[in-house]
Amino acid sequence: MEKIALSVVAIANQGNYENAYTLILAEKNGNRKLPIVIGMSEAQAIAIQLDGMVPARPLVYDFIFRFASSFDIEIIEVIITNVEKGIFYAEIVCKIPGTSEEDIVRLDARTSDAVAIALKCGCPIYTYEVVLSKAGYVFGDDDPSSSSKPNIKMMSIKELNEVLQKAIEKEDYEFASKIRDEIANRQANGE
Repeated sequence: MEKIALSVVAIANQGNYENAYTLILAEKNGNRKLPIVIGMSEAQAIAIQLDGMVPARPLVYDFIFRFASSFDIEIIEVIITNVEKGIFYAEIVCKIPGTSEEDIVRLDARTSDAVAIALKCGCPIYTYEVVLSKAGYVFGDDDPSSSSKPNIKMMSIKELNEVLQKAIEKEDYEFASKIRDEIANRQANGE
């Protein structure tokens, strides 16, 4: 099956549910979004990674990253493999040192954990067409002036710069100025 690259777009509170958040992943070469409901601690861990913050004490994802690095285990990619009855399934694909390219290890993981680890390790996140067909949505038309503007507070600097460029191209200068201000605030705070 052909893999479809995804990026983390935002994390949003689920409104009526105090401890539930929605992780929104976007198709890198398309306009579909994949909303996944996750818990509060996973949302916080992902937000910390997106914002480039360093927690006072290591999170479990920091530990996993250091553990893998210590034993030269390469975390190659994360794949969201399936969705059934609203439950997403993912795997973390690793290469163990001293093995051939064919000898990779696929670890079953909760999707929120897999995404947090992918962000920590800097590895790509993928899914398959079957998952996007079942659970993907098109929010607006990817026009920054539409009502589906992303939550810029939850985006990385890199993503902010990409969205800023799109807003300028679409001549949505009001939204572009908000993004510019967010980037300036983060840079002033040393991010």
